[in-house]
Amino acid sequence: MTQVSVQGVECRATTPQRRFYHPELDCLRFFAFFAVFIFHTLPQQADYYSARNIPFATLIASAARAGSFGVDLFFLLSAYLITELLLREKEAYGHVHLGSFYLRRILRIWPLYFLGIVIGVSLTLVDADQHFPAKYVVAFMLLSGNWLQSLIGAPGSVMNSLWSVSFEEQFYLVWPTVISKVRSAQSLLLVSFGLFGIAEVGRLILLRYARHSEVAIFTNTVARLDPLALGIVIAVLARSRPPSLTWIARSVLLAMGITTWLIAGHYFSMTRIFMLLGYPAMAIGAGLIFLSVLESGVAPFWLRYLGKISYGLYVYHLLGLYIVEKAIGGYAKNFNKFLIFWWGGLALTLVMAALSYRFIESPFLRLKERYALVKSRPV
Repeated sequence: MTQVSVQGVECRATTPQRRFYHPELDCLRFFAFFAVFIFHTLPQQADYYSARNIPFATLIASAARAGSFGVDLFFLLSAYLITELLLREKEAYGHVHLGSFYLRRILRIWPLYFLGIVIGVSLTLVDADQHFPAKYVVAFMLLSGNWLQSLIGAPGSVMNSLWSVSFEEQFYLVWPTVISKVRSAQSLLLVSFGLFGIAEVGRLILLRYARHSEVAIFTNTVARLDPLALGIVIAVLARSRPPSLTWIARSVLLAMGITTWLIAGHYFSMTRIFMLLGYPAMAIGAGLIFLSVLESGVAPFWLRYLGKISYGLYVYHLLGLYIVEKAIGGYAKNFNKFLIFWWGGLALTLVMAALSYRFIESPFLRLKERYALVKSRPV
């Protein structure tokens, strides 16, 4: 029996606890970020490439649109990891220590999240093209910025992408209580299937009544539950039967996942059929990609590191692109300027994320470790 003290409360574990850490999932975090980076940097219309005699125009445009599904992979990863960690905590200690969980999430998410809000507001003071009105500031500070974007659209800021952090924070607020109350794996699976159903109905309603249907659906909490539900399902099922796959099987799963994303990207639209099939396909593609690497043990050091700083990469990447675009005098109108924009934006994002992790996030992460009942990734 092991014993730890959390916020002055002695917690006794009935089973020895090992650190739960899958380094290959850090690599997958970088892949999720890079997909989003592709979405924000490559033109998404096939005509753009055809007009310049670039081969595979349709495929490239589909890949560019599919890059937005990187957020689905982030959501699935979060749901899987949080579910697994909370279930381990419940097994070891007999309950979920909610106060400790919320404090860990605050220390991990809030420093960079609120810094992003400050950056977004500050840029409006020096650039009239940047917009972060007070109503958005309030919404994001209340961890509900995605709801405001769903209702009236994005604010037009380099920090627009914070909507997904708001979304995940809402999940973190509710899910620990659900796990603490649910008694069996079967019940968790039923809850997950219910989330799938809610998402389907929510999208159909938004398609019918929302003013800005694309943004309204893509950023709405109710409409984006599919990857969370699938991550929970994988966490529950993988506990009883951990994946043991050959490299051939993993390659097939990866190819299927990417193909699913490309098809969904090609047909991405605001139609009833896509609401019913396309959004689940986005989550399923993320799930196949996830399963292709889970328990693979393949995690090069440099990819693990990039995964560790992926939160910063995601938060800062639009800022990095914005700075480079300003430096080259505006939109990249030729190939050489595009290369500078693309590689310069990526390099600047890497530098900002690395510095942020070292000097802003790491001190809070070390403090977060004091409140971890089930140890996960080392700082």
